[in-house]
Amino acid sequence: MVEYVDIVDDDDNVIGKATWKEMMDKSLLHRTSNVIVFNSKGKLFVHKRAATVRLYPSMYDIKIGGSVRAGESYEDAAKRELFEEVNISEVKLIKLFKLKSRRKENNVNRTVFKCVYDGKLRLDKSEVSDGSFANLDEIKKLLDNGKLSPSAVDVLSEYLKRNNKKWH
Repeated sequence: MVEYVDIVDDDDNVIGKATWKEMMDKSLLHRTSNVIVFNSKGKLFVHKRAATVRLYPSMYDIKIGGSVRAGESYEDAAKRELFEEVNISEVKLIKLFKLKSRRKENNVNRTVFKCVYDGKLRLDKSEVSDGSFANLDEIKKLLDNGKLSPSAVDVLSEYLKRNNKKWH
């Protein structure tokens, strides 16, 4: 199945459509949805990206998510990605913020949600090779060792800034 995504302008208005591959090859501006998954103890789900994914293979990430399909809402994409990547469904999503990320390899208008989940996770090994819940000090070690993906750093930094928290 060919996956299409909406191509957007800087203000997030749809200006076209492209296949996912074309969007990635040309680094076209598109939408992504991300979910930070917390457990009830306040730890974040940190996962290692599969070695076969196109962006940031084998790096660690603090968010579940991906490209918003053509015609799909940010929230629907977030729910779909949660189910596809870690088998989470029927969870309350709370919208946190929008964030623009501009990189040579990936230009996105990102919407970030959060949820709290204590159930069993089933990882889609084609996207997520491993994962566990971690505190900020454990995540900082990944950052200090260059193992946290650039997009994870962007999202976590914005989250911490908006919640008056700092890297310890």
